[in-house]
Amino acid sequence: MTRLLYLDTNILMYLLERQEPYSSRVATYLEEYTKGSDGQLASSAVAVTEFLAGSLSGTLDVLLSVPRLSFVELDHSMAAKAGMLQRQNSLPIGDAIHLATAILLKAEALFTNDKVFARVAEGYLPVRAV
Repeated sequence: MTRLLYLDTNILMYLLERQEPYSSRVATYLEEYTKGSDGQLASSAVAVTEFLAGSLSGTLDVLLSVPRLSFVELDHSMAAKAGMLQRQNSLPIGDAIHLATAILLKAEALFTNDKVFARVAEGYLPVRAV
């Protein structure tokens, strides 16, 4: 059975922008999680926009180089779920999309270092912090 870890954009920023001390912690955890054949990583396609907008040096190629990471396109069911989560929890739209995507993918956990987002997300699925 495949295990799925959902990545918030800040995790990708730490990993790919070499933001220590977080970068090495994130790299180690992701390496451990994907060891073997069943550990997969996912994030919303919104993470591509957030990463490229907030990155100092990252490119799409750098982002796409993360092993076992797939980006999930936003569909109607995710958009509707995100809208409900935003309304219920006053989340920023990006976080609501990330949470909706993680829930609908049935992710084993959401990996983030955003403490406010983590508190909300914990009501829906396990959260892993850096």
